Amino acid sequence: MSSLKNITFLLCLFGSMVSAQMQKDYLIHKRGMLHQTVYNTGELGRKYVTSNANTELGIPSFEWPGNSATIVDAKQYTGWHNSYGGGVQIAADRVDSSKRLIAYCGGEIDAVAEYVNSFPLSQERIENFPVLANGNLNPTYNPDEAEEIIISKWATPVGVTITRTSRVWSFPDYDDFIIYEYEFENTGDLTGNPAIPPKPVKLKDLIIVFNHGMTGGKFGYNRVGGSWNNTLTDEINMYARWDRQRWLFYGNHRTGNPEPTYLSEWATTGKNGGGLLSPQSPGMMALYVDTVHLARRGDGTRVVFSALSDSVAWDINGHIKQPYYLRLETSQHRTDKVWPNVLDISLPQKTGLFKTVSLYGQDWIGRSNFNWRQGMRIGYTYGFGPYHLMPGQKVRIAWAEVCGYGSARKEDTDAGVKDIGGSNGATPPDVEAGDANYAFNIVPNYWQPKTRIQLNPTGTSTGTTVFGSDYLSKYSLPDFVNSNVVTIREVADRAIQAYTGDTLINHNTVQYWPDTKNERGSYRIPIPVPAPALTLENTLVGESKIIWGPQVESFTTPRLQGTFDHYEVYKSSHPLGPWIKLATIAKGDPQYIVGGKYQFIDKNVRIGDNIYYSVLSVDNKGNKSGRTNMTLHAASIGATATLQQVFVAPNPFIVKSGYPGSTPDGDINNQLRFYNLPKTCTIRVYSYSGQLIQTIAHDADEIQHPYFQITRNNQLIASGVYFYVVDAPDGTRVHGKFVIIN
Repeated sequence: MSSLKNITFLLCLFGSMVSAQMQKDYLIHKRGMLHQTVYNTGELGRKYVTSNANTELGIPSFEWPGNSATIVDAKQYTGWHNSYGGGVQIAADRVDSSKRLIAYCGGEIDAVAEYVNSFPLSQERIENFPVLANGNLNPTYNPDEAEEIIISKWATPVGVTITRTSRVWSFPDYDDFIIYEYEFENTGDLTGNPAIPPKPVKLKDLIIVFNHGMTGGKFGYNRVGGSWNNTLTDEINMYARWDRQRWLFYGNHRTGNPEPTYLSEWATTGKNGGGLLSPQSPGMMALYVDTVHLARRGDGTRVVFSALSDSVAWDINGHIKQPYYLRLETSQHRTDKVWPNVLDISLPQKTGLFKTVSLYGQDWIGRSNFNWRQGMRIGYTYGFGPYHLMPGQKVRIAWAEVCGYGSARKEDTDAGVKDIGGSNGATPPDVEAGDANYAFNIVPNYWQPKTRIQLNPTGTSTGTTVFGSDYLSKYSLPDFVNSNVVTIREVADRAIQAYTGDTLINHNTVQYWPDTKNERGSYRIPIPVPAPALTLENTLVGESKIIWGPQVESFTTPRLQGTFDHYEVYKSSHPLGPWIKLATIAKGDPQYIVGGKYQFIDKNVRIGDNIYYSVLSVDNKGNKSGRTNMTLHAASIGATATLQQVFVAPNPFIVKSGYPGSTPDGDINNQLRFYNLPKTCTIRVYSYSGQLIQTIAHDADEIQHPYFQITRNNQLIASGVYFYVVDAPDGTRVHGKFVIIN
């Protein structure tokens, strides 16, 4: 066959493979407070690259709290994202290949582009909401399952097909984590193409690695340092920690990163989440680890330990103690770091093992060590295995993303709670501990700061470092912390409870062992009375009318925390708050019932205001529902019958003279509005030179339409004179101009 024919044949073959395969796609978890984008190729969150510009509006990357995008001083911030991206990497020896095969499924970087070589097979979203969109109770609601479930499946060039089932709840005590159950099946599918037969053979020394680039969080680093990438401007204050009691990796900013300009205003009002810009402690934790399929000592595994490590690395069953790999990187996990340092089974583990009984306890000796000397930046890696898998066999691993407001409470810190890490490579240790102890550093809280004395090698003080803040002794928690579950420790304990079905335990002093738990989650957790579904309307005089039915009052299910007692009606200018309580409405209160439904009218609005409303259900024990019915509403009156003269207000627009309230895109202080519109029309905005700046489609029974000064390229428009042209479907056209002064 000629070279040209060869090339043509390969192109045709490649084209047929592409056409037969599913395209890369994503779905978004947004039922709880923690929002995450999950891909059908294995990635979690944003693309894992060094760029500072690719966390897009509406595409969360470990965003906690969700819906956090805002505009400050005419600058768009995409929100409180906490991850540079994550994924799962695997490598195994196939008996029909002389090479060790590798699959990178997100969470990697190769040069300047993401590196993913998995093959998407399917992805589906399942909603198990207790209340339907029409307000009726869901007759098929399953109380033993999550409210929001996404199942993603992809094939790999290793011949392992991966199925990831992720789960989310809206319940205020259980809405700050996402649980992921992974299933790794030896299917022999090497391409993800149904036209190519699978080749199932025995797999040896399968290593499974989860990695995440985590730091809390993007909004804070952008506000303070202007950047958020793998070389953080404020990286020396980003601390990476390992809570071995919970098998929990997490990161936190040393002080919470106070807002440099608006600390007092935001902290007092709660605007933009308050005056701490990086209070999040994002983390990942193991919930279940398969030990059944682990390779055994002497069965042909190629794993290598040093002579000293080999004596403690194997358990009584001849399995390698888990986790196999526990790694922190001071930079992102490039492919040249994951291979060979992690996935090449023939090389010794780079991190080594826990070996000091007096520091870590007998049960941790021989398990992979957390390299606490590298405490800064953001690369976290969990590795499990090696596993031997026959065709059709499966390995299951469960873990969770968790996020809390800080790492610990004051009483935790006072009790001397210890996590490994947080040294940022600093030597020598703090004055309170011996040299061998400086793997442990102060765990900060936001009620009372703690000070560590730093010493030089001769024992002389070189200064002090302050951990934590007194912020919460002066100001309140922000509204997005919606229950008494505050810190990442408390969130992690509830993730454990949700998965195991066990009684809630404070694991500060009780060790959790994922390798002793069930391979599937239980999910029998306390359930609050759900929030009702809302309808928003405008009255004839432009007031906001909130309408909902009484169906949730008869909601019943196993593990219901209490019986329905009353509703609470709230409004806010932004999803993060501050939320203002408008009314408390008792069950069946006749002054609020019209035609069998509840109605509340907010009279304190201005035509054109954009307002978020929510109604919470509260039971007889004080438990509240999640804010699942949060609804953005534009206060307005009906549209005109025909297109007449259109007006813009405020005109001229001066910075911060816009309308109060907010949208998912940000602060409405940057918003102006077009008025006197018919139900359907098209608005085009032009620069003074005649360049088309933006096209706006208006299709609503409202007399006005907002404009956020955004160009077609998603940039704020500059100061100057602008012209607008409005066209109606009947051919009518009007025009005018407005002025922007920034």
